[in-house]
Amino acid sequence: MKNVIGKTSPLLVFFIFSLAVFAAGDKFESIKKEFTSAKLIRFEVATATVSKLFDDIDSARGEILIADDGRYNARLNDDIYLFDGRCIWEISGANRQATKQCLKEGEKFENRLFFIKELDKYFSTSIIKKDRQYQLRRNAGSDNALPDSLMVYLNKSGSNISRLEYYDLNGDLNRVHILDREISSAISEDDFRINLPDSIEVITLP
Repeated sequence: MKNVIGKTSPLLVFFIFSLAVFAAGDKFESIKKEFTSAKLIRFEVATATVSKLFDDIDSARGEILIADDGRYNARLNDDIYLFDGRCIWEISGANRQATKQCLKEGEKFENRLFFIKELDKYFSTSIIKKDRQYQLRRNAGSDNALPDSLMVYLNKSGSNISRLEYYDLNGDLNRVHILDREISSAISEDDFRINLPDSIEVITLP
């Protein structure tokens, strides 16, 4: 079987982290179980990337949906990144342009956003402060496009992840604030359909 790795915005990589258990009753474990069993996870996020080279900050805000069948829909500022189960879409609102790459028979899309459903497989976790702060390190043999390490912070009650921090392949610091999350037991097909206006130019990739 041939694998296809889709082009993924660095802003999306933040969702790939582990929630391993190291102590009984650890609240991070409860979050992991929620993610594993959910049919659909919806995140409201605000992100900031601090450039090491240019000394500036690139920010975005939006919503990301991840379904347990591998589909996702990420809307960040004016851009959309979507996998509808067959085709990978990247849509730039500013450029009025979309790229589309569809899987051929026998191909499988390696969706990095879906890793959140099998978190322990890709990262090992160390507790910095129980129920508050964790350090995650990528396991040997995992996709080397993932961050080598992540810092994960829970909110005061330990009921949700409040912030993620990691350095990307360019050495830029990425901070991701999770403003809200919703766990759903059902998937709406409308969340993963593309409806483009005629003014958007669509480029089909081989």
